[in-house]
Formats: sequence, C-alpha cells, structure tokens
Amino acid sequence: MKARLHARSLVAAVAVAAGAGTASAQSMPQRTPPHPDTPRMMVQVFGSADRKMGPEASDELRERLIRAFPSRILWVIDRKDIIAVLEQSGYDTLSRLQPSDESQLAKAQRADEYVTGHVTRQGDMYTVQAWLVLTRDNSLTQPLPAATGNRPDRAVGALVKSIQDARKQLDEEKKCMSFARDNKLTEAIAAADLAVTEYPQATLARYCKLNVLIRQNASDSAKLVVANEILAVDSLSKNALAIAADAYAKLGNQKASNDMLLRLLAANPGDAEMVKKVIEALAGAGDLERAKEYVVKAVADNPGDIGLVGLQYKILTAMKEYKAAIRTGEEMVQMDTSLATVDFFTRQVALFAADSQPQKAAETAARATQKFANDADLWQLYAATLKAAGQLQQSIGAAKRALEINPKIANGWTQIAVAYDQLNMPDSALVALRQAKAAGDNAEQVGNYALTIGNRLYKAATAEEPKKAESFALAQPYLYFADSTTTNVQARTNAKLLIGVTHFYIGQIVAQGLQASKSCEDAKRGQASVVESMIYVPQGARDNPQLAGQLMQGLNSLQPYYENAVKGLCK
Repeated sequence: MKARLHARSLVAAVAVAAGAGTASAQSMPQRTPPHPDTPRMMVQVFGSADRKMGPEASDELRERLIRAFPSRILWVIDRKDIIAVLEQSGYDTLSRLQPSDESQLAKAQRADEYVTGHVTRQGDMYTVQAWLVLTRDNSLTQPLPAATGNRPDRAVGALVKSIQDARKQLDEEKKCMSFARDNKLTEAIAAADLAVTEYPQATLARYCKLNVLIRQNASDSAKLVVANEILAVDSLSKNALAIAADAYAKLGNQKASNDMLLRLLAANPGDAEMVKKVIEALAGAGDLERAKEYVVKAVADNPGDIGLVGLQYKILTAMKEYKAAIRTGEEMVQMDTSLATVDFFTRQVALFAADSQPQKAAETAARATQKFANDADLWQLYAATLKAAGQLQQSIGAAKRALEINPKIANGWTQIAVAYDQLNMPDSALVALRQAKAAGDNAEQVGNYALTIGNRLYKAATAEEPKKAESFALAQPYLYFADSTTTNVQARTNAKLLIGVTHFYIGQIVAQGLQASKSCEDAKRGQASVVESMIYVPQGARDNPQLAGQLMQGLNSLQPYYENAVKGLCK
C-alpha cells in the first residue's frame, strides 16, 4: 500500500475526478440525479486477508444498495467515483484504508455516512462484519449483524436489509443533534428515544442521548444505563467504554471501572495515551499487579516513550520492586536528562536504602549534590546516607554544608549531634544539641536524644568499680539539658530523677573519701550535690516512687553529715 496522504490530497483528487463521477451517474439511466438535500452514502473498500475478498464484497454491496435505494431517498456513491479519487490520491484501490483516511475520503465525497467492513473466510464460508459510520465523527458507529455466504459477493446479501433497518434511526438522530445544538435537551432525548423505538439496536441515537445526558449533568447511574445499552450492541465502543469507566469510578465501583478501562485499552491497542490512562487508573485503585503487567508490555511495545517509562518507574517503586525500579529510573534519565531532578535523586536514594545498599545510596546522593550544589535538603540527605554507610565524619561535613546553605534546615544540628555521639564524642554531641535547640530543631527530639546520652553515661558510671564521682558528673550536662529542653512530661520526670540519682552518688562517693582528703572543697562539693539531689529526687519521684523514697532516706543522713563537715573543714 502506498504511503498515506493528507486529507487535502483526497479533496484535490475529488476535484480532479468530478467528471468521472458525472459520467458514472449518466451511464446509469435508472438513477436520476439526487436532490441537493438527499443523504449520501459511501461504501468503503472492505478489508480481507487477500486482495480479492474485500473488494468483491464491497463492490457487490455497493451495487445492491444502489438498486435498493431510490436516488431521491439515498444517493449511494458509485464505485467509479471512489476508485478515481483513490487513484488520484495514490492509494491502493484493493486495500482497506485506515479509519482516519476512510473518514477523510467520505468527507471529500460529501458523504453523510459510510459503510466499512472486513471479510473473513472459514472453510467454504465467508463472513462479512460491517459498520455504518457517521462521517462527521468516525467514532459514531453502528455495528451491523454479521452476514455469511459461500462467496464474498453472496455474503453481503443480508447486509442490505441490515443497513435499511439501521438507517431507521437516522432521521430522529439528526433531530436529536439539532435539538441539542439549540439547547432543547428534553426534546433531544425524546428524539433519541423515538429512534431507539424504531430501531432497538440503535447505537448512533444512543450516542446522541448520552451526550445530552452529560450536558444535563445527569446522574452517573443514568449515563451508565445508556453506555451499557450501547456496549450490549457494540462491545468495543470507545465512547461508551470511557463513559462507563468514569461512571463506575464515581459510583465507587473501581473494579468495574478498571474492567471497562481494560476493555477500552483492548479496543485501542496502539494508543499510548490510552495505555497511560488505564495504567494510572489501575495503579490509583491499588491494582498494582495488573498495572505492572500492562505497563511492562506498553514499554516494550512503545520503545522510547518516556511517559510510559516514567509510569513504570512509579509502579515498580510502589510495588517495592527496588532493583527493577532503580534500573528503570536510571534508564529514564538516560533517555531524558532533564528528568534527573531533585525529586528523582531523592527517590533513587530511598530505593537504594530500602534495598539495603547504603553505599549506593550515598553515591547517588553525592551525584545529586554535584548537580544541585546549593540544595540544602540534598546535602542533608547526603549526610544521612553517609551516616547509614558508616562514614560518620564525612556525614558531619555534609550536614554542616547543608546548614551553611540554609541555617534553618530542619533537624540539621540534631543530625550532627547523633553522628558525634556515634563517634563517641559526647562533648561535641552536646555542643551540637545546644546549637540544635537554638536553631529551632524539634525540642522533644533534641531533649530526648540528650536524655538518651545522659542515661547511657549514667549506666556506664554505675557499672564502674570502684565508682567515680567524675563518671556520674559526665552524665549531668545532658540530663540538665534534657530537662530544660524536652516537651515530654515523662521524659522530663525521668531526667529529674536521674539528676537526683547522679547527685546522690556523687554525694556518697565524696563522703567516703572525705575523711582521708580533709578537703573543704570536697565537703562543699558533696554538700552541693546532696542539696541538688534533695531538690530533684522529689520532682522525679513519680517515675520510680520506691527508689525516690530510698534516696530521700540516704539524703536525710548525708545532709547533716555535710553540714558538720563544712563547719569543721571550712574555717
């Protein structure tokens, strides 16, 4: 078949072939010229597996229709007129045209409607499947009952009666359209209903009714009734399938909606945009397995379609198929480097992390900071990936770079404090926590982390033998900071009790060594710890009443001891 030509080629060919059309009409004396307002019908060249069956069937049907319809009722365009146009346009006259070319040819011939079809053979029998199509919109089709015969030309015999019956709806369908244009929507629906009464299998009239219902903002249930009536006649109706899918979705029946969308996709196998719409609907409804099945096939069928690849990337990510998603993402940005955005790198980092590949996550984050050097969030993400990969010192550098770019970045100093703590640098961790508090990081998070460090240091001090006052003192700055920072009541109660406990231990330990040291300074230190403990233990008593009671008994003994010691040693 020769290359497809533009619609204007068909129009030009009609002008060239106009003489042939007149001669053809004159060669048939039984056909008087049609009136100006007489409807015009065109029979397209039917398709078939070979180059003979389709043209034979369509030629025979055309001649039978010419004999069946008086020219004043319906003007069936002669074969010679059609062939002349096809030849002038450079088309193969023995092959069926593409749907869009059929429509353009019918418009060029000024046909109001046309018949298109396909012939198949099974053994000695031939079957013709044909459709009556309105030229103004080739999606408005009326399926005709299949016709069979022992020869292609005989198979079309029953189609004449089918076409006559199907055309019974056209007058009322035109009225429906006219009323709709004039915004007389009630009258339009009445005309459509009358057309259906005259031809119960009518799809063309039902299309008009469906469009009117949409304009009326009718209920989804009402639209669904008409759409399903069309689908009962034409299961591949794109218009009806799309409307039914939308109606089912709005009525809350997502499964039925998805089924309609899949049928719509089957009717439009080469429509990449339709594929995307269906896949997005499936994914949106949580039907990820079917979404994946269709998107993988669509990507294979449409190589280079970046939209489909991006859709596959999202679906694989949602399905937690991390390795496949990572691979698809990299392929996507190779196809279109503009898609390597901040969001893309953030998603890739998360995928590597979820797939237990911390080093790859850090490498990807590093690439992101190279491309977007002034993006504070990416630097903070890079810091987190370095920390997860065990590169703590480097993670601190990356986190500080994020804060240089944006001093107010959320939880930046907290992240640094955590890294210092993991490096066993508690003093640096405390400095970072204080900076985190000043920067406005989450107070509960900052305070609780300080409490965690203080509690750990306290436990380490209690495990020492002999116990050292200095070890308990190490925990106290974190506990005081936690008490003054956290917004969590339970955490503050815990911090207060631990402050009281650490001061109790210091008081005890200092008292044990005081007889040997005879130091006024030690006496004052021990006394201060006892006083501080007596303040904080009651405030933390709710956390552990039994321990608090025991501590207060000990403190009541230590308090007079230190009063006497200070009097005796500090003269």
